[in-house]
Amino acid sequence: MMDHVDRTLAEWRRGSHVWGVSDCLLSVGDYLAAAGHLDVASLFRGTYDDEAGAMRHVDDHGGHAGLIDLVGLPLTGKPDRGDVAVIDLGEVEVGALCTGEGFAVRLERGTVEINRRFVRVVAAWKV
Repeated sequence: MMDHVDRTLAEWRRGSHVWGVSDCLLSVGDYLAAAGHLDVASLFRGTYDDEAGAMRHVDDHGGHAGLIDLVGLPLTGKPDRGDVAVIDLGEVEVGALCTGEGFAVRLERGTVEINRRFVRVVAAWKV
């Protein structure tokens, strides 16, 4: 039986990464809104159309974690399946969805799942 994580991942794989529409943080925001949480992504959707525009919002809110923190979820030190996080991919931080074994991210090259042992979690929230 598919859960909200499975349905979200299927949707992410069907669509593409589009700045200001379905990039990593907006996709996490949509996931949270569909789970009944505050729709913070609606404040930013359509207000930029490139990475530079996205980064202006990120910088204005103290980083990727600052944007997700707007939803008002409790932080967790041990993210479980269905929780959200900001992870460090080495060159960039991105919003991510915990799949249990790892994290899924929506990047320009597509949706990628990364085993948690290869990821540094910057912050995570209990969903």
